[in-house]
Amino acid sequence: MTRSESVAELQRLRRSRATRAKTALKKAPFSAWFGIVVILGYVFVAVFAHWIAPYGETQVFSEAFAPWSQEFKLGTDQLGRDMLTRLIYGARNTIAIAVATTLLSFAVGVSLGLLAALYRG
Repeated sequence: MTRSESVAELQRLRRSRATRAKTALKKAPFSAWFGIVVILGYVFVAVFAHWIAPYGETQVFSEAFAPWSQEFKLGTDQLGRDMLTRLIYGARNTIAIAVATTLLSFAVGVSLGLLAALYRG
């Protein structure tokens, strides 16, 4: 097999993998799509929190426990901080914790899997 034939074969395989991935995504159930949309929305809010939030992350107002209003869409907490702003900035912490937990679980799983393979289960 010549180099150009092997490159053509590799490109054909890559295209078929991409086609299979697209087909699998199209056949995914509604619950999977709903999960993907929620996660992407959460990531969007976390990344653009600085521009989306109506107030600064640490900005405190004099109105503690204020009910929802035109000024404070979800009201304020016991210190007078806007709850909507706190939820938006809280998305950053949630995403960071989720990523850290996933990476830690992956590292532990790979380590235990390698140990099991080395010592034959």
